[in-house]
Amino acid sequence: MIIATSGHVDHGKTSLVNALTGIDTDRLKEEKQRGLTIDLGFAYSEAESGERLGFVDVPGHTKFISNMLAGVSAIDCALLVVAADDGVMPQTLEHLEILNLLGIDYGLIALTKIDRCDEEQISRTLEQITQVVSRTFLKDAEIYPVSSITNEGMETLQVALELTADDIQHRRQNGQFRLAIDRRFSIKGSGVVVTGSVFSGSISVGDELFLMPQAIPVRIRGLHTQNQEAESAIAGDRCAVNISGQGLELELIHRGNWLTTNPAVATARVDIELAISHSETRPFSHWTPVHIHSAANHVTGRVALLETTDTTKIAPGQKGLAQLVFDPPINLCFGDRVIIRDQAATRTIGGGKVINTTSPKRGRAKPERIEQLRQLNPGSIKESLTALIQSGIHGIELKTIREMFNLTDPELVNYLDTSGFDIVSNQLVIPKDRLETVKDGLIAKLEDWHKANPGKSGLPRNKIRQMVKAWHQGLFDRIVDGLITSEELLQDGNLVQRPGYGVQLNKQEMSTWQAALPHLQQELLKPPVLHELAGTMSVEPKQLEKILNQVVKTGLLVRPVKNRFFLPEAMPELMAAMAKAADDKQQFTVKQYRDQTGIGRNLSIEILEYFDRQGVTRRIGDVRQIMRPENS
Repeated sequence: MIIATSGHVDHGKTSLVNALTGIDTDRLKEEKQRGLTIDLGFAYSEAESGERLGFVDVPGHTKFISNMLAGVSAIDCALLVVAADDGVMPQTLEHLEILNLLGIDYGLIALTKIDRCDEEQISRTLEQITQVVSRTFLKDAEIYPVSSITNEGMETLQVALELTADDIQHRRQNGQFRLAIDRRFSIKGSGVVVTGSVFSGSISVGDELFLMPQAIPVRIRGLHTQNQEAESAIAGDRCAVNISGQGLELELIHRGNWLTTNPAVATARVDIELAISHSETRPFSHWTPVHIHSAANHVTGRVALLETTDTTKIAPGQKGLAQLVFDPPINLCFGDRVIIRDQAATRTIGGGKVINTTSPKRGRAKPERIEQLRQLNPGSIKESLTALIQSGIHGIELKTIREMFNLTDPELVNYLDTSGFDIVSNQLVIPKDRLETVKDGLIAKLEDWHKANPGKSGLPRNKIRQMVKAWHQGLFDRIVDGLITSEELLQDGNLVQRPGYGVQLNKQEMSTWQAALPHLQQELLKPPVLHELAGTMSVEPKQLEKILNQVVKTGLLVRPVKNRFFLPEAMPELMAAMAKAADDKQQFTVKQYRDQTGIGRNLSIEILEYFDRQGVTRRIGDVRQIMRPENS
């Protein structure tokens, strides 16, 4: 169990941890000289049950709130410290508000320095504490009067902490490994060491991880957990990790970075349920610039309020859906805790938990999207995962789900309700009833196309794909192949059509077409000119031209130039030849294209003029410029 002390400067947090563990957490020279904690300190003790208790001693001074926030993001239990002689002070209130906004579930209260006070003063401070915690997660918490000087009350507090450790349902030890880095240093002979709190998963010496967001592969050379050498570490541990990697330098690592199993790309925006502090004096407005803290990370950004009202504001003490926009992007997962402070970084405004990491830049406040976000519950992965999949019109990529919820592949399978969902090409998950809706939508699009193009038989698959660009390729193949199998779509060559639509060849046309086909296949890129083909087949050129034009309407032939007919499969090869002939600027000459295709100068010119008309190329003097890539 990880416990964070919190409270006003000079209220005895460090002395309290020292009394409980025997460890002085003030490690910096300046901390020793000034007698106050500046950065995070760490100490450990072992409960009678054998479980280790890890203590994070956070700074109490208002100047070091950023450091305090880095220490409390991954804790299991808060220990609010109030000095009996001072009573509740400004940082007592701010720390309490931060813990409340972070959604910490467990906490105790230590009333310190009772050796300095009489019973009357202690009673007044107890009453004061009871009043300020009445609207927070500590409203039912026990208050333990203690003295770090005389050790009075220490044993009782130690027992209470151990009982709390027994009660706490520890964070899941599965999930992909994530460690939030809050310190980094170098040890002679060992190299780079980073420390932090393990949010999820587990690791062992020798494992390979990624330093994020830099995406640098690293290997674990050694581990210390709770100040002891270890072979492995699990969620909930305070951990020091000795890492190595190609190009890894100490200067590349910063507080707020992560060690992770999964090199997920940092996100520029997330959705949260934002709670505004009770202590705010005015409503919170849309697009307010803020400082954003999550785990050990601290960046600037803005807050977009998503639930449109007459004022588009959130009142003090109220909640609302919001999008955080980061500068720069950071790595976050579903359920991560976030705190926002004002632009001057002097005041805590609010906080909440991440409910969505796939937040769009445009359309973020559409009514249907707001309704989808309301179904996401940061306390339940299964409930939220189900809601997210149901909201995906064309399905959700498994990669997106794994990264957002930080799941391993076996965990993802366990969470998915396979009775209601279908996994497509091992890449996409979609509700089974949605497949029917998607299929019907594609059929409707094809029928509309047939009605608008009565003289054509069908479309190549790549053209149909352009009708549904938003679809995942796996979903497209699954739907089209299924419709062909069920004969709801027909495929003839490279053309796909609905039954009952399109140009049909009569017996004479079909006979002539079948006789012409072998001649056109002999030299795919240079088929015979029309009059030569007619002579070979002993058919009048005009009659043959009329029949082959009918075949063009079915999609079984293409006529890019005046006197030749090509099979459709020739066109991708003719396009590919341009890319092979082109230089780094995607430019080429007729000669280079002729040499690449071997079809002669005149036919090369005719083909390139066709591609010019199609917008694939543009003539610039003696060269052609490729305007769009092959298969576009």
